[in-house]
Amino acid sequence: MINMKNTEQASAVYALAISAIFAFLSFYNTDAETYLFPRIIAIVLAILSVILFISNSATGENTKRYASEYFTDIWPGLVIGFIYLLTMEDLGFYISSFLAFLAVLILYGRRGISNPKALGTKVAVSAAFMLILFLLFWNGLHVRTPTGLIF
Repeated sequence: MINMKNTEQASAVYALAISAIFAFLSFYNTDAETYLFPRIIAIVLAILSVILFISNSATGENTKRYASEYFTDIWPGLVIGFIYLLTMEDLGFYISSFLAFLAVLILYGRRGISNPKALGTKVAVSAAFMLILFLLFWNGLHVRTPTGLIF
């Protein structure tokens, strides 16, 4: 068991593990030009994870929990990511991304969905996030994303 100082260190370790997996998959038997963007994202995520771990080792609260205890906080987000990957082909990139982002906001947000104003804010933030992704991929980078029900 790895003994973590606080939540940020545990998050850094899990993010580093996930980015290492993605980096390996993007370099393993793939076309360099096609997987350039995922490689950059995986490497940047790994670097930021290391920076978070190192910077938090010197500072931060000291709760002394085991890394496996933090998994109970993280697994719902991993399930959302898995469901997102499974539904992207059928629903399309933008709809599935909207639903996944909204689910993460609802799950990890401070205010619950029982508050209509908070729910409206979360839906608006998710819609703005999708608009930014659409403008970035479709108009800015001219990248075709997986299509689904609507587009």
